[in-house]
This record gives sequence, C-alpha cells and structure tokens, in this order.
Amino acid sequence: MLEEAVQVCRAMFTGDDVSFTGAHYRLDHARNLPRPVQAGGPKIMIGGGGEKRTLRLVAQYADKCNVTGDVTTLARKIDVLRRHCADVGRDPAELDVTWMTPLILTTSEQNTAEMREMLAAGGSAAEIAGFTVGQPHEIPDLIAGHIEAGADEVIFSFAFADTEGIAAVGRALGLDRQ
Repeated sequence: MLEEAVQVCRAMFTGDDVSFTGAHYRLDHARNLPRPVQAGGPKIMIGGGGEKRTLRLVAQYADKCNVTGDVTTLARKIDVLRRHCADVGRDPAELDVTWMTPLILTTSEQNTAEMREMLAAGGSAAEIAGFTVGQPHEIPDLIAGHIEAGADEVIFSFAFADTEGIAAVGRALGLDRQ
C-alpha cells in the first residue's frame, strides 16, 4: 500500500490528468486542483529504516528519508540506501536524510545521569540508543556524530518542550535571531 500511495502522490503532484491502477488504489482521470505551488509538488518523505523494503522505496520514489537510531545505525541505513539507489539507477545526492531523535533536556550533569538511568531501566539499549539527553549547551556535541555520519537534517521529538527549552537549544545550535 505504501508503494502505491507514494506513486499516487507523485503522480498527483506532477500530472494534470492522472490514471492509476494498482492492487490497493485506482484513479481514473484524477485531477489535483489547485496545483501544488512548488514545481513537482511537496517533497515526499518516507520514514522508517527497513533495509529491504522501506529504504528501497525511498530510493525509488522519495525525496527525503527519515530514520532513527544511534550513529552506527544511521551510517548503516545510509549505506543501505546508497546501495538501493545504485540498484534503481538514482543518484543518492538527490535524497536528503533526516535523523529523528527524542530530545530530553536536562538541567545539570546529575539530572542528565538520572534521566539516562531512567531510560536504561525502561528500555533496551537498542530502544534508547537514538535518544538525545543533555543540557542545551551539550546538544550540538551530542548530535555531531549523526551529522558526520550523513544526516542532512535533525528532527527533534521534543515531548516536554517549553518555550525556554526550545530557545536554549536554538541558541546552542546557533539558530537564534540575535
């Protein structure tokens, strides 16, 4: 279903009179009005790191790939994605890789240690490997390895965000408007 849905989206973003017949979806002279503002339509992002199917769909149809995990996992996923791109004849430079991480801001070294201990007690090492836990000034160093491994963008899942926390992370990353 995902593969067909992505094909339908791409067709609707780029075509004026779209017909499509698949196992799950069928369009008969469908029109997308008003047309997308951006040429080619919005970017298509597929999230997930399934190495056999999901990353192959990214190579075939997507503009962006969103993955999670630690640095080693991210590097492996990017390598697999590049191989799929080679298999389908696509330049991997055409794709952006985003890395999504749950972000937990802490207030001190002790608070950071406590949060990491709490996470470790609640999940396996693999389940918590992609979490980013630290004080705002530590965030740039905590995500640097993922950027070096090939992440074009970082997406923070910031469940306990408040205005000051968001601003502090922005300042630490040099994104403040001052």
